[in-house]
Amino acid sequence: MTVTEKKTVTALALAVLSILAITLLLISLYPIPLPFASSYVRNQLGNHFHTYYLDFDNLRTRLHLFSGKIEFHLDSVRAVDYENNNLATVPKIIMEVATNTIFKDTKKLHSVELHNPKISLIRSHDGTFKLDIGNTHDGSSSRVLETILIHVATTPLTSYQENDAPTNFRIIRSDLTLSDEISGSLLRAQNASINLSPGNNGVNCAYKFNVFASGEYLNILGNCLYNTVNKKFNLSVNIDQVRPALLTEFFPQFTYFTPLEVQLSGIIQLEFDHLLNTSKATFDLTSGNGTLEVVEILGDNLEINSLHIVGKALNEFSRIELNKLSINLKDSNVEANALFLKNKNILDIKLNASIKGNSVSDLLPRWFAYLKTKELDCIENNDQSFRHSSISVDGIYDLSQHKINALGHFKCHETLLSSISRTHSLENNLNIATKTDLNFRVNGKLDAPNLTTVK
Repeated sequence: MTVTEKKTVTALALAVLSILAITLLLISLYPIPLPFASSYVRNQLGNHFHTYYLDFDNLRTRLHLFSGKIEFHLDSVRAVDYENNNLATVPKIIMEVATNTIFKDTKKLHSVELHNPKISLIRSHDGTFKLDIGNTHDGSSSRVLETILIHVATTPLTSYQENDAPTNFRIIRSDLTLSDEISGSLLRAQNASINLSPGNNGVNCAYKFNVFASGEYLNILGNCLYNTVNKKFNLSVNIDQVRPALLTEFFPQFTYFTPLEVQLSGIIQLEFDHLLNTSKATFDLTSGNGTLEVVEILGDNLEINSLHIVGKALNEFSRIELNKLSINLKDSNVEANALFLKNKNILDIKLNASIKGNSVSDLLPRWFAYLKTKELDCIENNDQSFRHSSISVDGIYDLSQHKINALGHFKCHETLLSSISRTHSLENNLNIATKTDLNFRVNGKLDAPNLTTVK
């Protein structure tokens, strides 16, 4: 080979290397079209599913030089059956594959991202759930998304070989609709984001929704776990300044909170069985200023300054335990705990409450207004007195007829403010205060029942 030929070959080699280097640089900076990549991806997707295949319009490729991953950006992705019917559409999908498995039979798929899809979760009239993806929102394409989720759910972390990373499945900026054909409720969350990833116990998820309900936008976020062993689903929900009336749009079981006209913040943790029945719920919620609508019981609503509720519910909310209920009012404070057991239309109630302040009479059920006895003189309004009272109720309430039948106990302490010693604690002063103990029975309509003392 002559010197001229050697120079020509060297120049050509340098030119090829330069073009290759520039191509690699460009493909690492931006997703770019590569003609051969489209055929490769179509061949890989064509045999992956049994009842349909995936097609797309455009494909771009991006290489991550230092992480050993390659991205495939697919535009206008469609799930099509073998009769050429369009089952579902997604505007864009990004798949991330390990470069060292590109030409192997088994590909190492690091992540899949669905961008801007329309997704619906539908509870049908028969109680079954369907996932719909595409444009119809009627559940007709449920098998498409379910196939993907089942693949993620049935491939736990322990099944991967050493050094294999689990697949991450992400839904980004989804137009999400949650509908219930039984209750007729419909919620829509725009720009919803959901991340799914297999773990040792099953499939973990993290989500963030911006939900529009009853004319209001709500920000809701949290995480969840689907346990592939016991088939249970755990959901954690973080809420920020949500009215209870809107909370029941998501969880109808929380109708017990509807008398509260407040802005609740805190966390709700739910555990579902394989049929998505609520087997357990725990909650820790707080609020600022608001109103407790209890006209039927107290004869007036309560303006509250702050509220704190801690408790749990079991077996589709048939058992509710309020471990802590703290209400701060203008002139008084209420601390309570309660147990509610529901069997059809009968509610078994066990309630204990402590009331402190100088307006105890305003916080007792108006049943006491029908009871004429000197034993209750200590609850009469007297600006010169500080009161510390407790009340307990144990009985049943008929939800359909609004009738109550219960036994109760009331204890009242009274201390003149002017006689409270500055050298003794309030507790010591209460110990030397006048005491009243009263056992009572209440029976009848909740707004005006019969109230009698019990010896």
